[in-house]
Amino acid sequence: MIAAACLTLAFIHLSIWARESTRLSHLLFAILALAVAGLAAAEMLMMRAETIEEFGSAQRWLQVPAFVVVVSTVWFVRTFLGAGRLWLAYTVCALRLLSLIFNFSTGVNLSYSEITGLRQLELWGGEHVSAAYGVFNPWQRVAQLSLLLLVAYVMDAAFTAWRRGDRDKRRRAASVGGSIAFFLLMAGTHYGLVLEHVIPPPYVGAPAFLAMLVAMGYELGSDVFRAGRLDGQLRISNAHLQESERRFGAMADAAPVMIWMAGTDRLCTFFNRGWLAFTGRSIDQELGNGWTGGVHPADLDHCIRMYSDAFNAHRDFSMEYRLRRHDGEYRWVLDSGVPRVEADGTFLGYVGSAVDVTDLRKTEAEAAQQRNELAHLSRVAMLGELSGSLAHELNQPLAAILSNAQAAQRILGRGAGNIDEILEILKDIVADDKRAGEVIKRLRTLFRKEEVRYRALEVNDVALDVLKMMRSDLLNRDVAVRTELAAGLPQVDGDPVQLQQVLLNLVMNGCDAMDGVPGERRLTLRTAAAAGGEIEVSVADRGRGIPPADLQRIFDPFVSTKTEGLGLGLAVCRTIVAAHAGRLWAANNRDGGASFHFTLPAKRDSDERTGADRLSG
Repeated sequence: MIAAACLTLAFIHLSIWARESTRLSHLLFAILALAVAGLAAAEMLMMRAETIEEFGSAQRWLQVPAFVVVVSTVWFVRTFLGAGRLWLAYTVCALRLLSLIFNFSTGVNLSYSEITGLRQLELWGGEHVSAAYGVFNPWQRVAQLSLLLLVAYVMDAAFTAWRRGDRDKRRRAASVGGSIAFFLLMAGTHYGLVLEHVIPPPYVGAPAFLAMLVAMGYELGSDVFRAGRLDGQLRISNAHLQESERRFGAMADAAPVMIWMAGTDRLCTFFNRGWLAFTGRSIDQELGNGWTGGVHPADLDHCIRMYSDAFNAHRDFSMEYRLRRHDGEYRWVLDSGVPRVEADGTFLGYVGSAVDVTDLRKTEAEAAQQRNELAHLSRVAMLGELSGSLAHELNQPLAAILSNAQAAQRILGRGAGNIDEILEILKDIVADDKRAGEVIKRLRTLFRKEEVRYRALEVNDVALDVLKMMRSDLLNRDVAVRTELAAGLPQVDGDPVQLQQVLLNLVMNGCDAMDGVPGERRLTLRTAAAAGGEIEVSVADRGRGIPPADLQRIFDPFVSTKTEGLGLGLAVCRTIVAAHAGRLWAANNRDGGASFHFTLPAKRDSDERTGADRLSG
C-alpha cells in the first residue's frame, strides 16, 4: 500500500514536471517518491525472507533507495525553499555515498557484519514477519552521521527561508522543513534503537517516509493549485485588458484629435487613426522614433529636447512644432503629454494628444495685428490732444535758436566780436537743437507703426520720458507732478513705445479728472517692487474719482466717463499690459481722486521676442 501510494504521487508530479520542465522541485519529489516505494519493497522482502541469505541480500539492496532518498531530499529542500548551506548539502551526499560503498564492501551489509540467526515474529492480526539478529557493522555510524547532518541541513534551510520570506514562505518553511526533520529523526531513531536491540524488531521506515512525502506533496500541491488559480485570474485579467485595449483603441480612433502613447523607453507604441490620417503614413512607419521623420527639421532639436526633458522628470509637457501633413504642407501642432502611472506610482510611459493650431495661430496673429493698429490709432489720438503742448515744446528751442543766431549776426556785424561770447552763443544753439531733436524723436517714435519688439527696459526711464514729453501740457494745465520712483528696481521685458502709451494715457486721464476740481492739482507717479517678483507702477490724481459701479466697466471698449471720449484708451492700455503678462486695475483714493495701477513681471532672460512669440509661447 505504501509503495502504491508513493508510485501514485511520483506519477502525478512527474506529469507536472513533464508539462513544465522549470518546476525542478516536482522532478526531485517524484524521484524521492520512487525511492521510498523502492524502500518499502525492500522492507517487504526483508519481512518475507525465509533464510539468512535472503534477508541479508534484501537489506543490502535497501541501501540503494535509501541513498536516493537522502540525496533527493537534500536537493529538493535546496530547490523548494531556496536556502541551505551548500557545503553541508555536499557533505551529506558524500557521507551517504561512502555509506553505500561500505554497504557493498564490508560485512553482509551496512547494518550487519554477520547475521547469526533469523526468527519469526507475530504481529497484530496474526501476521508473521522475519527479523534477523547478529553482529552490528561499525560503518553503520557513517550512515547515522549522514542522517543527523541531513536533519541539520533541513533545519538550517528552513530557518533561513523563514527569516527571508513573507507569510506564505514562512508557512512553507515551517511545514516542509519541520515535517522532513521530524520524520527523518523518527525513522533514524527507530532504526538505531532496533539495531542496538533497545526495542524489538522489525524495523519499518517506509511509513515515516510516506508521512514525510504527504507533507511535502501537500505544499507542492498547494503551489500547483495557487499557480492554477493565478493562471485563471491572469487569463481573465488578460481578457479584460484586451477588451480595455480594444475599447481604448476605438475611443482613440473616434477622437477628433491625434493621440499617441509611449513606453518607459520613450519609444511610441500607439498612434490613433487621426494621427495616421493627418500624416498619411502607416502605423509601422510612425512607431518607435519614426514619427520624428515628419517633424520640420528646424523644430526637431527643440521638440526632442522638450520630449526628453519631460520623460526624465516624469512631468506634463506641452510644445508646438511643425508636422508634415499628408499633402506635404507643414502645419503647426500643439502636442501635450502626461505621464501614465500605476496605482503604486510605477511609471508606465506617456499618453498624449496633438491638435492642428495653424489656423488658430493665424487668427491670433491677425488679432495681435489689429490690436497693434488700434494702439497706434490711440497714440495718434493722444498726440492730437497733445499737439498744442508739443508745438510749444518745439517752438521754445526753435525760438531760442533763432534769437541766438540773430545775436551772433549782430556781434559779427560790428566786426569786433568777442570770440568767447560767440562760442557761448553757439553752445546754446547746439543745446536747443538737441532739445528740439529729442522732441521730434519722441514724436516719431510714437507715430511710427512697426512690429512690436520686447527688450530689457528700466521702468523709471520710461516714466521720466513720458513726463518730459508732457512737460508743457502739465505746465499749461497747472498740474504738479510728484515722482516716487523706487531705486534699484529690476528690469522688465517689454516694448518701450507701448509702455509709454500706457503711462501717457493714465497721466492724461489723471489731468482730465482734475479739470474743474478746486484745490491743488497734483499727480503722483510711483514705481515700487511688488510681491511675486513684479514691479508695480501707479498714477494717482486728486480729481473727482470714479463711480463704484464704473470701476470695472471703464476698461471695457467704448465706455468713457468723458463726454468727448471714445472709450478706447483704457481698453487699449489693459490689452497692452496683458500682452506684457501684467494686469491693470483702478481704485478710488481715501483722500479723494483715483489711482490706476499696473504690474509688470521682472525680466527673466535677455532674448528679444515679438508680440506673436509671446502669444505662441
